Amino acid sequence: MNAKRWANIPRELLNWITFLAQNLPARSVCTFIELLIGAMLTPAGFVTEAYLMLDMRNHWTSYYKWLQKGKWSWLALVNQFLRLALSLHGEEVIHLAIDDTLTLRASKKAPASQIHHQHGNKTNLAKFVRGQCFVSLEMVVKRGSRQFVAIPLLNRLSPSAGNTGKLRAAQVLIRAIYQRFLGKPVRVLMDCWYMRQSLIETLCGYGFAVIGQVRIDTRLCDSPPPRKPGQRGRPRKYGDPYTPAHLKRTEVTLWLHGR
Repeated sequence: MNAKRWANIPRELLNWITFLAQNLPARSVCTFIELLIGAMLTPAGFVTEAYLMLDMRNHWTSYYKWLQKGKWSWLALVNQFLRLALSLHGEEVIHLAIDDTLTLRASKKAPASQIHHQHGNKTNLAKFVRGQCFVSLEMVVKRGSRQFVAIPLLNRLSPSAGNTGKLRAAQVLIRAIYQRFLGKPVRVLMDCWYMRQSLIETLCGYGFAVIGQVRIDTRLCDSPPPRKPGQRGRPRKYGDPYTPAHLKRTEVTLWLHGR
């Protein structure tokens, strides 16, 4: 980038980029800055689009090789970004969100390219499409007085098309960054797909609160009572189910999507 383009970037943004680059090897800083600014200028954030947004110094294959085989750590960069985000976070409670997104693919050779159910019900797509399922972990922050934005922290490619693949991916993402939030009030927002015992117990074990909508065909049950001495039959697997009567109802008005 030439000096004129750097002059148009706000000083505060330059300080943030410098802070993030401190956790990278010196030879990777220029490549990282070029891709970061190019990705911020693109509507989708793909590497090819980021390459076309700026006058890059190297051939486009060099940036793909740096992302795939470069000697730098994704987790170290994410932890550095979390330090920056938490230093600017002014809310009392930290909100994290777990969700998945489907990236359409035409080739069967793409990693984890499988047939997925297109649950978004888009009119211009079939019910079942080929693509890659990415599980994302975001941090929800407030922008202005009424707007909320989700800042992506980590993404993981779902290893299989089953439910356990996405649940396992979500656990891996949380395990990678949970130490940064220890001792802080954290709420994790999830949709009904991730409201399962294994993931909920993992989050509660870290001291996080969980908010999500449970599907109608999924029951939340208490732990089974202890088995009595001499009791015959197979031990109970589930305890008494929770019902709406057991839960306290609280109504809250939130500004979502500008309304």
